[in-house]
Amino acid sequence: MLMGVDPDLELDFIREFATGGQIMKDISAEDRRERIRVAIYVKKLAHMLFRDGPMTYAEAYANCFGRPIEMRRTVRTEPTERLIDP
Repeated sequence: MLMGVDPDLELDFIREFATGGQIMKDISAEDRRERIRVAIYVKKLAHMLFRDGPMTYAEAYANCFGRPIEMRRTVRTEPTERLIDP
């Protein structure tokens, strides 16, 4: 679970990247954060001004989620069981 998320900035991101909020509905906070991060990179917005304000998208993301945009989601562990034997 993400701690210290700025709800106003997160809502601005959701409004920007989700059509009617449907894409971001019923997903975890971590998945929402990752989708926003990817959307910023895909649209090449990291260095553009966010909502014509004083911050770039990358700075707004860092202020919102408390981590730099370059930081990907947490590392997942590999499954302990292999489906195919070597």
